[in-house]
Formats: sequence, structure tokens, C-alpha cells
Amino acid sequence: MKELTLQELKEIEFDMLKMFDAFCKENNIRYFLAYGTLLGAIRYKKFIPWDDDVDVLVPREDYDRLLHLFQDNEKYRLYAFEKNENYLFPFAKICDLETRKDEFGYESSIELGVDIDVFPLDAWDDDFEKAKKEAKYIKRNMGYLRLSKLRKPDSVNPIKRFIKGIVMGYCKMLGGKHYIKKILKASNKPEQQGTNYVGAKSWCVYGDRGIIPAEAFAEAIEVEFEGRMFPAPVGYDAYLSCLYGNYLPEPPKEKQKTHHSFKAYRL
Repeated sequence: MKELTLQELKEIEFDMLKMFDAFCKENNIRYFLAYGTLLGAIRYKKFIPWDDDVDVLVPREDYDRLLHLFQDNEKYRLYAFEKNENYLFPFAKICDLETRKDEFGYESSIELGVDIDVFPLDAWDDDFEKAKKEAKYIKRNMGYLRLSKLRKPDSVNPIKRFIKGIVMGYCKMLGGKHYIKKILKASNKPEQQGTNYVGAKSWCVYGDRGIIPAEAFAEAIEVEFEGRMFPAPVGYDAYLSCLYGNYLPEPPKEKQKTHHSFKAYRL
């Protein structure tokens, strides 16, 4: 197998994004560029130079339709826990089946390829303090999910490593499925029809910074990304400011690196 360069990885991901965009237009599925992909579009009109993934947000109603309508083929496959409980992520991925991606330090029961991440956009509670408690609960269970998939404790401190090993053992005993079910149940509450705040609840890595004013996603506008136009939230400034603060200046050189740990290969 040939290891992919960062540029080759971006080209494969961009091809997937174009395919995803065409599919969504054909099936009237709303979506928005998100996270670092949107930040790259606004700051550079392309990928962040040191970034290595593509993220999109899909409103829950459209996300459920996407899981139902997308047809796997020889080139692309959509993975979601709702379709395959051996896939241990609380959001969907569309993978290129002609590639393979190995994440360092994690166990996996499914072999995944280079992918784009597809996050459902859900409503938070209208009461901001209650929404913060929801975010804290989901983020805590995300931490337990990570421990359930970790191969070995990764703390440098021996005492912390010992404690983490004990907690890891408990999390592995319950299993990743246990935590994903808790995350999905907390993320998608049919009885909760909040209108004030939205966010990627099932991937709450930013805690309460991911509680976004709903008007930011009231409609889509077109932004340039790698020479093509893609939908972004009309309130992208509010969204990116919530996540990253002052997002336009580049970070210091020492922080210009990916936060992911994997190698990708062409089969």
C-alpha cells in the first residue's frame, strides 16, 4: 500500500465533498460546511494548509433522510451507528473504499478509509443553563467512549496512567456501544423542539462553546472552497466565533499542525 501525502489526502476528500454536494442537491438535503473546513473557506478559500479532514453539518431531519437515501457503491460507503452498531462513532462518515486509514492507539472493529465527517445538527434546550448541562453530560460520555476504544492508557504521568487504566477497564467492560447509545439519546430528543440554540450535539468536543444561536443556521449562503461554491451558515461569523474566538488571524507557527493522529493509504 502507498501512504498518501497530505495533498493527496485533500484531493480525495475534496472529490468526496463534491460527490456529497451533488447528492444533497439531487435529494434536497440541506447541509453546511463546518468546523475547520468552514474556517478554511472563510480564511483561505481552501483547506487550512495544515488541516487533513472535511467536516459538514446536516440538520437532523435531513441527516435521517441522508442515512436512508444514500446508496453505497464500489467507491463510497456511508457508515453510521444507526446502520451498523460495529461502527463506533456517534456521527456518520462517508468513506472512500479505495483507501484505508489507520488511527494510532485506537481499536476498531471496522476498517475505514479516507472519509468526510457528517455531523447531525440538533437543537439544544432553549434554557442556556440546561443546554450547558446537556453539553457537559455528552462530553463526559464522549470521554468514556474514547477510553473504551483506546488500546492502552496514554498518560505520561504514571499515577494518572494507572488511574486511567482502571477507568479504561470499566469503560471497555461496558463497551463503546453503551456510550454511543447514551450520546445519541441525549443528542436527538424528539420531545425537545428548542428554537434558540443548535449544534453538533453528538460530537460535543467544544463543550458549551458548541451551543450556537439558531439564527446562525437560519439559511445557507455560498462560500468559495478550493475553487467551488459550497453552502455555509448565514451566521458563519457567530458560529466560528463561538468555537474559536477571534478566528481570522493564523495561530502561531508551533500550533499550525493537525490534531489528528493517523496514516492513510491507497489500496
